[in-house]
Order: sequence, then C-alpha cells, then structure tokens
Amino acid sequence: MLLRENIALGGLRQWEMKESEREACRCENQLTRPECLSYSVLDSQSVRSNDAASTPHVFIPIDGSPAAENLHSSFSSILHREADSYKPIAVIHSLSLATSLAWPTATTSMDEWVTLADLSQKNVPFLWVGPNAAGHLKPPSQILSQGNNALWHYTIEMAEEAQARQLDALGMYNFTLQARSWDGSYYGQKVVLVQAMMIINWLSRLEST
Repeated sequence: MLLRENIALGGLRQWEMKESEREACRCENQLTRPECLSYSVLDSQSVRSNDAASTPHVFIPIDGSPAAENLHSSFSSILHREADSYKPIAVIHSLSLATSLAWPTATTSMDEWVTLADLSQKNVPFLWVGPNAAGHLKPPSQILSQGNNALWHYTIEMAEEAQARQLDALGMYNFTLQARSWDGSYYGQKVVLVQAMMIINWLSRLEST
C-alpha cells in the first residue's frame, strides 16, 4: 500500500475487480473481508503489468525451503541488475505461518537465501520478520500449533538464529499481542501500516554510500 502510494486499494489486484467490489474493499476491508482477500497482491509482476505506479520492489512468494528454482533465478537476476556492488539491496524475509512455525524449515530458508545473496557479491542486508501474536479468535484446532506459546518460542528462537547468521531481526509478537485481530491470525490496516513503517525505519538506517 505504501510502495504503491495507494492506501485505499494498494494491497489488492484492483484491475481484476468490478467497480462495486473496489468500493466494498477499500481501506480496512481489503485486509479483513474474505471476499476481498481473494484479490490480494501475491507477486510483483502482476502489479508492474497492470499498474502504472512506480513499484521499486520485488515480492517473491516463498512458502517453504528449498524454494522453486525459478524463484532462485528471479532473485539472482534482481541482485545483478545493480552495477554498484556496495549499494544495499535490502531483503525482508519471513515464513512464519506458511510453514506452521517449523523451526528447521525457517533456518534452512535463511541459509538458502543468504547463500544466494553471497554468491552475487553484492551488499545484501537481510531483515528477518517474525510472526504476529495470536488473537482471541484463533480457531481451537490451531491453538497448540500456532497459539501464543508456540509463536513466542518461534519468535525468540528464530531471532537468535537470524542474529547468528548476522541478519537483523524484527519481531511482531509484542507489537500485536494486544492488538485486535479479525480472525486470530491477521490484523487490519492500522496495524499493517505501523508494521510497514517499522520496516521502512530499518531501511532508512542502511548505509547507502
């Protein structure tokens, strides 16, 4: 939403939506209504192809490790676009609920993408982002595997693993612990925008010369 400078619909593929759907999915609703979530942006290519707004970023969807070879190729090609080997090419990396908080998968994924970055011989700072806390609407069937006890231990352990690999780590557990979640796992626009600003603050601290 911030990168597309479109708070109202920036998280959605609005070019696929009817006018009535765009109106119904504005702002908070783009993140909290199930009928709107089906239009969520899942990759950068579709945005570049359908939205004239500047999108100085690339979103690579990963849900495990090892990732598909075509994702490796995309990542490597992005790193080699920049001729300046010192200019930072920042990577924000997260898995969390995509792997049901599997510790080995998360650490393997860290090693996988750091290794690819190192091969490029570019300046690639990483930020590992931990999961949100669980809200009170989290389904009972998920409490044991994705409840706050599991989320807290995952947050702490993965932050340590990230730091052991000289990656920065940003936990979202404490920030969202008392926030209101609409389904027990995900949060509305106000929370998401603050999280985005936290990441932008990290980006602003990176050396650029």
